[in-house]
Amino acid sequence: MPELPEVESLRRYLVREGIVGRMIERVDVESKPSPDKGTGAISGIDRIRGHTVRSLERRGKQIAAILDEGVLGLHMGMTGRINVLSPNEPTPRFTRVEFLLVNGDNRLRMVLADPRRWGMVQHFESLDEIFAGMGPDALDPDLTAEWFSEAVSKRKSPIKPLLLNQSLIAGIGNIYADEALHRVEISPSRRANRISGKNLSALFRAIRESLEHALEFLQNHPDEHGRPYIVDVHDDRMRLLRKPGSFCPRCEIPLRTLKFGGRTAYFCGQCQR
Repeated sequence: MPELPEVESLRRYLVREGIVGRMIERVDVESKPSPDKGTGAISGIDRIRGHTVRSLERRGKQIAAILDEGVLGLHMGMTGRINVLSPNEPTPRFTRVEFLLVNGDNRLRMVLADPRRWGMVQHFESLDEIFAGMGPDALDPDLTAEWFSEAVSKRKSPIKPLLLNQSLIAGIGNIYADEALHRVEISPSRRANRISGKNLSALFRAIRESLEHALEFLQNHPDEHGRPYIVDVHDDRMRLLRKPGSFCPRCEIPLRTLKFGGRTAYFCGQCQR
């Protein structure tokens, strides 16, 4: 699943391609039915036609296109990807939604391709509505290590699922939670209230460093069309190689795995305690 660095890289790409300032002239949706709410939802499309994109915001993994009336929410789900195309470029496979955006005589297409169909495209009345229930963004400059320690230090849950809780802090997923925990040698199964304040502060810094490093990597390594690639996770975005048979880069022993609510954690059983 695209996490904060991948989604922020996508937001910057859309800004760079000139989406802001364009009017949504037409929206074409796949004929296959989609739910109105929840995973895979496509809803409220009729309410965005004829409106202009004023800005592109993000919190966590959610992109918000601020319109002159209302907000268009874009969430990539597990496999979603947005491409900006000229009118004559071929439509990608697995396209679910296609927007025709105009600025005078200049036309662009914004296309959501999504093989697993878990991405979401929805109309909201306001930013408050689209971001309801979400915690602060993990790269919010106003966040502090003290805030993070206070938010998690009294919780009895294992630390890994806490980091994935988007209502606590938004944008961290499986990949960067494992990466940050490995950097500070904390086991994903350690209960949050058993981690010292010093180590929670170190974890907060590791989260920020992991996300910032990944974002910089993505900005410097676009695909052959200059677009951010957001799927492959086995690259220099992270030190920890999250796949079966991989080894701890510190101890050089095989990584172990644990399941937390269907999510697999990769960690070192020797250096992460």
